[in-house]
Amino acid sequence: MDIVLENMKRVFMNVNLFEEQFAKKQMEAYGEEKKKELSEKRKELSKVKKQFSEIDILIQKIYEDNASGKLSDERNATMSISYEKEQQELKESIVTLEEYLSTETDKTENLQRFIDKVKRITEIRELTPELIHEFIEKIVVSSPRYFDGKRYQIVDIYYNGIGIIRGLTPEEMEESFERALERIRKNLLYELGE
Repeated sequence: MDIVLENMKRVFMNVNLFEEQFAKKQMEAYGEEKKKELSEKRKELSKVKKQFSEIDILIQKIYEDNASGKLSDERNATMSISYEKEQQELKESIVTLEEYLSTETDKTENLQRFIDKVKRITEIRELTPELIHEFIEKIVVSSPRYFDGKRYQIVDIYYNGIGIIRGLTPEEMEESFERALERIRKNLLYELGE
């Protein structure tokens, strides 16, 4: 409970103080590798849809061949069953691929929704069921490991819609802080008429 609460406080602070850097960091983590994977999945989906359509044509062809007497009823039934089974498998693949692509490509929208929800929270004092339900998808606790006689245990916290959040490094926080100070200075100078 304490680990999750501290993580949420840190994440919420990063969002509220360094929103631009936070969003940039999360999208970078999403990165090139994910874009490449999505591209491959789209190609695979296109290929599977094409195969599905080709089987439709083959089914139509064997029906016509059977009707014209070129193909026996027994052979027609065997081929039809085979094609329909393959087509059903392709249909399941299409559904799976489309679901995967729709959830993965909504990453920027999910990130913005997450940021908006965080901004509505002023302060977290305790971990409530409502807070967990609204922000946490799942918590994965790995088995303990020992290193130099000390016990370590990794806890991965997956936030709704965006997964594991990559924290800002101290350098990124400093850079964002400096930019925020510079904006404040410029606004003050503008208000003072200088």
